[in-house]
Amino acid sequence: MSARGCGRFAPSTTGRAHPGTLLAALLCWLDARSRGDAVRLRLEDLDRERTKAGYVEGLRADLAWFGLDWDAVDLQSEAVDRHADAIDRLSADGLVYACDCSRAAVRSAGTRAPDGSYVYPGTCRAQRVSRNAWRDEARPLRLALPSDPLELQDESGEDLSGDAAALFGDPVLRRRDGATAYHLASVLDDAATGVDRVVRGRDLMPSTLLQVALQRLLGLPTPTYRHHLLLLERRGEKLSKLHGAVDVVALRAHYDAPALCGALAGFVGLAPLGTRCAPGDLVSVFDWERVGDDDVLLGWDPTRGLVRGPEPG
Repeated sequence: MSARGCGRFAPSTTGRAHPGTLLAALLCWLDARSRGDAVRLRLEDLDRERTKAGYVEGLRADLAWFGLDWDAVDLQSEAVDRHADAIDRLSADGLVYACDCSRAAVRSAGTRAPDGSYVYPGTCRAQRVSRNAWRDEARPLRLALPSDPLELQDESGEDLSGDAAALFGDPVLRRRDGATAYHLASVLDDAATGVDRVVRGRDLMPSTLLQVALQRLLGLPTPTYRHHLLLLERRGEKLSKLHGAVDVVALRAHYDAPALCGALAGFVGLAPLGTRCAPGDLVSVFDWERVGDDDVLLGWDPTRGLVRGPEPG
């Protein structure tokens, strides 16, 4: 018998669940349950400014109301010692430095990274911080990321290969507020909890190469990655992820949980439109071949609920 795999759903705790949150959670959960894998909920609460009182509990309650259960629940803020140990190791190898550059200064370099951020040009690389000194450093800490071209493919077929150092520059390890940066915390927590399969929205696909580069540098295993479609809304001439005011509070005024689960499943091709179902009802029929490849354009009508918007273009 093959070993049981492990997936994870890892939302940021910066507000209540919205339709995109619920769809991403549903697809991650169905992928794991249909494979007989475990699936963990990791609540990413390291952003101290945006994680307000009640957000963690509210998000857990939203997912439970929707019908999702978890084999384990992890609070990322409880793993800060793990994150610090990794910075210890990297600083001992001479790869950590303090950065004086403002965001405006980094933007002025003018080069975009694949994830939409700006490539850091290495301005402060000479300001290395020792293993014994980095904890007392008030400035943001960056990693002097070695050049290492990688071959990488998403399970959906997308080629993600490249040299993360050239494409992203040196990533932040610890932010100015003292919080561990997203990419470092994510790869450390995946490895520590046995996650070997990551299912998430395609908006996170561009940063996968950087995370794999961190895994290689830290000697961590690389999970299989699968990125899926997004729910989008039109804002003026721009398409954005569907969230904003359309959170679970608004959704529950129009839908009960089976109606909302059926609506989301219908929008992405997993069930006929108008279906009422619980997530568990979809496990036996789940197949990525049935999930659409194209992002779904939706709108929110307080009387009708979620409605398909006009096709983009």
